[in-house]
Amino acid sequence: MTVYFAFLLHIYQPPTQIPEVLKKIVIECYRPLFQTLSKYPFIKITLNINAILTEMLHDYKYDDVIQKISDLASKDQIEFTGSGKYHPLLPLIPEPEIKRQIELNNETNKYFFGNLYKPRGFFPPEMAVSEEIMKPIKDYGYEWIITSGIANTLPEWPTTFISRHETGLNLVFRDDLISNDVAFNKVNTVEKFVERINWKNTDDDYYVIIALDGETFGHHIKNSIENFLDPLFFSLGRRDDVKLLSVSEIIDKFPKGPIQKIRASSWSTMPSDIENNNPFPLWLDPNNKLHYFQYKFLMFAMTAVNLVSNYFNEMNKEQKDIFKNARTFLDRGLHSCQEWWASKRPWYSPDMILRGLNEILLAFVNAKRSVPESQSDVKEAMELILDGILKAHNEIIKMLN
Repeated sequence: MTVYFAFLLHIYQPPTQIPEVLKKIVIECYRPLFQTLSKYPFIKITLNINAILTEMLHDYKYDDVIQKISDLASKDQIEFTGSGKYHPLLPLIPEPEIKRQIELNNETNKYFFGNLYKPRGFFPPEMAVSEEIMKPIKDYGYEWIITSGIANTLPEWPTTFISRHETGLNLVFRDDLISNDVAFNKVNTVEKFVERINWKNTDDDYYVIIALDGETFGHHIKNSIENFLDPLFFSLGRRDDVKLLSVSEIIDKFPKGPIQKIRASSWSTMPSDIENNNPFPLWLDPNNKLHYFQYKFLMFAMTAVNLVSNYFNEMNKEQKDIFKNARTFLDRGLHSCQEWWASKRPWYSPDMILRGLNEILLAFVNAKRSVPESQSDVKEAMELILDGILKAHNEIIKMLN
């Protein structure tokens, strides 16, 4: 009997990240992580890198990290996934915005990684999923999507077959318990890890999907690359009872199973959240007034930008340039971190809330400035939206403490 497992590492930083923090993460995590992978040519991982991080690595002169990832991908040690460029919570935005984020992610990552970037699978930011996002993801040709284990609605936990969605997407479920044990440093030796993934009392082969933030290693948990990952990779070259594959290789290896619908959820959703009809508690908790006004603020700005976009061909050159800025600020403002920092479960940072809020405010202001002079009705509508924007903004500011 062999236990097959996959490591899906997700690396991302928000567009509002402080440069010194990014530098620290590059030094503590990205460089040593990919250097360690390069020591073991037989090791392969599945990697999600949101394209905003790829872009930031280039902009801040960390091209060596991009090159190292490219080198590993060229040796089939890294399998890429698709995602949304700015890490939006896909179930909370309209389908046109979902598609735009996927397209921007593909465009940017293909620019930097070229033909090496050919993802078969899709990583929804925060593993936030709902039935509504499945079709637009499938429309882009992805073969599989990974979700948190809590999204599984079958009575059986899929470990010997690959469940499917009615759209044709293969469904891969993260083992939340083992992944969290690794993420929170409860499993931190080769012996503990092998024992943990050998949890089934069976003679049959089965698989386990471990998925977590790549920044866990070296940044969140100091010395975990040299103390855990390096010894683990070394040991895998000398044993047959556990084998590391990419996620796509696991999908290819195991038979297809039942079709199911998925449960709206994220990788931070708890069973109690599901019971309370709160599938995305760190981003839109019905009991969190900050979340309510953040979402309202975003919807006002999104409405404004999309309204004005209908008049792009009537704009003069200056107005078109201003509107393009509005569209970019909205893309950036969709990143999920500002709501995460407002969740108070337990994380809270007024600074990060305001950084994200400012991106959305800039989107609205630039959209308002770009309205053609001939469109008096649109200008009037923008004044009404401005009133709503200012009221929501005021409520958010008053709640920050």
